[in-house]
Amino acid sequence: MQKNNLKQVKALTSVALGAVLLTSTIAVPINSVEAASSSNYKVSKGRLISKLTGKVVKGTKTFKGKVYKDGKTLTGLKAGVFYKSGKKATGTYKGKYYSNGKVYTGVKNNIYFKAGAKATGIYKGMYYSKGKVFTGLKAGVYYNRGKKGTGTYGGKYYEAGKVFTGIQSTSNNLYIDGLLNTDLIVFKGQLYNGSKLNEGVVQVDGKWYKDASIANGTITLPNGKTITVTNGIDTTPGSGSTGGGSSSGGTGEITFTSTINSDIANNVDKLGLVGTSVSSSNEKVATVKITDGKIAMTSISVGTSIITIATDDKKATIEVAVNANGSITIGTITKYTTPQKN
Repeated sequence: MQKNNLKQVKALTSVALGAVLLTSTIAVPINSVEAASSSNYKVSKGRLISKLTGKVVKGTKTFKGKVYKDGKTLTGLKAGVFYKSGKKATGTYKGKYYSNGKVYTGVKNNIYFKAGAKATGIYKGMYYSKGKVFTGLKAGVYYNRGKKGTGTYGGKYYEAGKVFTGIQSTSNNLYIDGLLNTDLIVFKGQLYNGSKLNEGVVQVDGKWYKDASIANGTITLPNGKTITVTNGIDTTPGSGSTGGGSSSGGTGEITFTSTINSDIANNVDKLGLVGTSVSSSNEKVATVKITDGKIAMTSISVGTSIITIATDDKKATIEVAVNANGSITIGTITKYTTPQKN
C-alpha cells in the first residue's frame, strides 16, 4: 500500500516539475532574446564587427541605438529618416531640412519650410517668400513683415493689405486707389477739393456746393453775385436756369457744367519746352493735366488762375480766366526761353 502511494507521489512530482519547466520556457523576457542577438556584434575602432566572423557587418544594422551601414555609423537616409553619425538628426541634408530625422514643415530660425524645402505661402497667418518673412506686394496685396500691412508702399497707401480708397482715419485725407486725391470730387455725398473737404462756394457738374455740402438757400458766388439754389440748382427768380448750361435770359447768374479746353499744344513752339508736369494756381477755378500732347484745362468756377508747365528746372506759364458760362479765355503765355550764353 505504501509502495503504491510512493508511486503516486513520484508521478505527481513529475507532472509538477514538467509544468514548472514549461512555464519557465514561456516566460523568457524578450529583451533577453534581444540581448542575445546584440551579443553577436561589437564595435571596434568605430566599426560594427561580427563576433562570429570577426569581420565588418555588411548591410544596415541597428546596434545599441545607433544605425550602422556596412559597419560605419550612418549619415544619410534610411526609409526616409535622416541619420547623422547613426542617430536621428536635425539639419539640412541634400537640400532638405529635417527635424529629429523627419522631413520638416514649419518655421525654424525664422525660415519657413514645407516638406523640408524653403517655401512660399502663408503659414500661421504669416506670408513667406522662399522661406523668408515677406515685405512687399504679392497678387496686389501689401505685406509688411509677413502680415497684411497698413501704410504707404511704392507710392500708394494700403490698409490691411488692400490699396485704399476712402478717408484715412488719422489724417482725414481722401485717397482714391491708394493716391491722395487731387481733383474736385464728390465722395459719399461730400465735396472734396483735393484730399480735404471743400471750403467755399463752387460748382461741380452743374450743381452748387457750399463748403462740402450741396447748397440750399441763398449763396454768394465767387464773383460776388447772390443767387438762390435748391439742392444745388440755381432757382433764382428770372434766372431761367434748369441746372446746367447757360440761361436764356434774365439777370440771374449763369450756371454751367465744367468745360474742357485743350487748345494749348504742349510743345517747344508754343511753350518753349515740352512740359512733363502741369499745375493750376487755383484749382477752385480750373484744374489741368497733360493729355495727348495738349494742355487740358477744366473749368470749375468763375475766376482766374495761372497754369504752370514745367520740366526739371524749366517752366512756362499760361494765364486763364473762367467765364460765367464755363468757357475758358486764354491770356498771356510766358514761354520758357533758353538763357543766352555770354
